[in-house]
Amino acid sequence: MRNFIEKYIQMSCFRLVALILILLSTQLCFSQEHTSKKTKYDTLYIISYSHLLTTKGTFIIRGNNFNIYDKTSKRSLKYKPNQSLAMGFAGYHKKIGLELAFNLPFINNDNDKYGKTYQRDLHASRYGRKTIIDLNLQTYKGFYIENAKELNPSWNSKLDPYPKRPDISTIALGGSFYYILNSSRFSYRAAFIQDEAQKQRAGSLLLGGYVNYFNLRSDSSIIPIQLESAFSDRAYLIKGKTLTFGAGVGYAYTLVIRKHFFITLSAIPGIALVNFEGQKENMDYFYTKTKIALRSQIRFATGYNRGKFYAGFNLTTDNISMDNSEQSSINYHLGNIRFYAGRRFDLSKIISKF
Repeated sequence: MRNFIEKYIQMSCFRLVALILILLSTQLCFSQEHTSKKTKYDTLYIISYSHLLTTKGTFIIRGNNFNIYDKTSKRSLKYKPNQSLAMGFAGYHKKIGLELAFNLPFINNDNDKYGKTYQRDLHASRYGRKTIIDLNLQTYKGFYIENAKELNPSWNSKLDPYPKRPDISTIALGGSFYYILNSSRFSYRAAFIQDEAQKQRAGSLLLGGYVNYFNLRSDSSIIPIQLESAFSDRAYLIKGKTLTFGAGVGYAYTLVIRKHFFITLSAIPGIALVNFEGQKENMDYFYTKTKIALRSQIRFATGYNRGKFYAGFNLTTDNISMDNSEQSSINYHLGNIRFYAGRRFDLSKIISKF
């Protein structure tokens, strides 16, 4: 009964947050449209295609990994979900955008080796002229131990399935806001939305902050019995949650090659205050005071962007590291990889034909 109630509450919270993300992303899109007319940019550096319908198809791989590191034994236990390949479609017109994605079951058929992962991913982003806003909600259940060979030298990746933990579940909820100082010459949208193009190389300092919530649950200790001797007993968690508030200063730069090829790199290191609370398997609660945590957010994009056609791929990673005790630390990583190809259309010309 208790598990049913917890699952019902979790589903209700997920739906509520999903609705909030949708409403916020819609509001962000409309507010961006409202202010775009007042925003000026250097046309020698940026060309806008917002008056065109920008469409694209995408292939997406998302991740939500975490690991436990013991400072005494120098050993790490790395948990990873069975990542799935999703296919999506997106469209943008006059700063308003919509993107849909769904899994490809005929490709994601490796549950025997990696186990089955149940996942939900929701993202809302605004890549504006002067600001970057990201909101995300990810729930995962079902992980496997990625570094099985490191922990057990006799393990054979070709013959043996990975050790699985179908009972482990995580919830990651977060948001970030960054301000682009050189917004008149540097375009974030050109690299990640593709309704603009960067004509000349340019970069910008980025300033902002973020908040993250991470929740970890399992039926038994996340440290397997055979590995307990290598980890501090403070790592024998069945529940753990963190709340993180921080600020970051970074830099983004786009290199333009032969007018239409580009490479963009954005790195934002940050420092934060993190509050950690955990529960061990024997129901012993322990609580660590608020500590300093490190965070890094990296975005990389490369591709071809010219007139009607464009293609490329981008990578987004978000890493947070924190000490849950003096002997061990927990690190978690969120990220995604996208491959895309698209075409732009002039709706006014299409409509005029009818």
